[in-house]
Amino acid sequence: MRFNSPVFFCFLLLVVTGLWLLPVRMRRTYLLIASYVFYGSWHYPYLVLLIGVAALNHWGAIWITAASDRARRGAWILAANVALLAMFKYLDWMAGNVNLIAHLFRGGDIVAIPGWVLPLGISFYIFEGISYTVDVIRRRERVHSFWDFQLFIAFFPKLIAGPILRGKELLPQIEQQDRRLDVNDAFNGIWLLVTGLFLKTVVADGFAPLVDDAFARPAASLGDLDIFVMAIAFGLQIYFDFSSYSRLAIGAARLCGIRLVDNFDFPFNAVSPVDFWNRWHMSLSRWIRDYLFVPLVGTRTTLAARCLAAMMAMTLCGVWHGAGWTFVAWGAYHGLLIAGYHVVTSRRPSVARAATAPSPARSIASGALTFGLVSFGWLFFRSSSLMDALHLALRALQPWHTFRALSGTLYLQTAVVLAAVWLAPTLSRRWTAFQAGASLTPVRATVVPLVQGVALGLMVVLSLIYLRGQTAFIYFQF
Repeated sequence: MRFNSPVFFCFLLLVVTGLWLLPVRMRRTYLLIASYVFYGSWHYPYLVLLIGVAALNHWGAIWITAASDRARRGAWILAANVALLAMFKYLDWMAGNVNLIAHLFRGGDIVAIPGWVLPLGISFYIFEGISYTVDVIRRRERVHSFWDFQLFIAFFPKLIAGPILRGKELLPQIEQQDRRLDVNDAFNGIWLLVTGLFLKTVVADGFAPLVDDAFARPAASLGDLDIFVMAIAFGLQIYFDFSSYSRLAIGAARLCGIRLVDNFDFPFNAVSPVDFWNRWHMSLSRWIRDYLFVPLVGTRTTLAARCLAAMMAMTLCGVWHGAGWTFVAWGAYHGLLIAGYHVVTSRRPSVARAATAPSPARSIASGALTFGLVSFGWLFFRSSSLMDALHLALRALQPWHTFRALSGTLYLQTAVVLAAVWLAPTLSRRWTAFQAGASLTPVRATVVPLVQGVALGLMVVLSLIYLRGQTAFIYFQF
């Protein structure tokens, strides 16, 4: 039941209609059952895992709060979460690496690879369980009812690919009895759903065949400009693919009377590596910061401690994205970028001040440098093996290989979409200001709904025209 399928929209219509027709006391139970049906439609045996993870962290919270030494008991619950994630997501990868080494020295496998199906969304809902348990240990979260906590973990819009929520961001909304769906929430929910579907079917899926073809070519057949363009194109593809899912998730939740946190804030307009991660997959970035980076730094405020913590936290972030050495390299690369940023800003405080209030020229220069460094990293994220990624990276750094082997369509499409991405913050601010003044003049009051209606209709038509079947979202594999 993918978000870009007619089945999902029929399911969502039934859920939303039933939710607001039912008595208030039955709505939470109805949402929980709908969430179980949604997850079970993928691979129903893993419903046991989903319910079990929620039960583990709920009963774990009760066990932790009953002790004077919360940290010791909490460590057991956290270890159980990590063990479940490692077993289902990383065991086959680790076994494959052991067998690879065994082949070099013994000529055969020594470990049996499990070969089970990766549970959808396991990284997301286990991270939510971990954050809740940590907050209980820190006395920042209380114990909630068993079924409310089940709904917190299983709530279907954010279940498969986030946003990653904390207890305080969702549980109070679940427990609220008098939720209502007003006209603004309904319109905003529909707007997010339509724009999300448009970004997925028209933009992200439009890039997919061109990007797949580019990365399928041998590195030796590509020029350095080709490699940078295909890295930028994949960055745009994954941005629109994942941000479209986030918009669909937030829109679906809004129609259910629930507000989810935003996940993207024009990340390709960032002016530093730190700024990029403050804008990209923001719910994960906050999780990495608060539950990995800050504890790793601890009470040490030295530059070395911050750089080491950034390297460790971002490498683990890479591992979270996938069981493969390409993801390890991608995470370590971003760790190096953030550590380098800390080094530069610690020696030149003016750079840190410029990152918060830069001059136009400095902003453009730092933005271009950040975009180039981030785009280069996508080579590791997208490549099928670490060796392929290294070949592409080395080839990209050889400026004498400037010939162009890729189609002009990829170049043109990348340039047009990239220009739109860079202009988006300015256009968004001006449209917001125009909307804010809609009540001042009759003309604006007429133009705003007219433009929104035409835009919605156009996006629906284009989405139906460019619908290429139920293509999977990239982040479903995580």
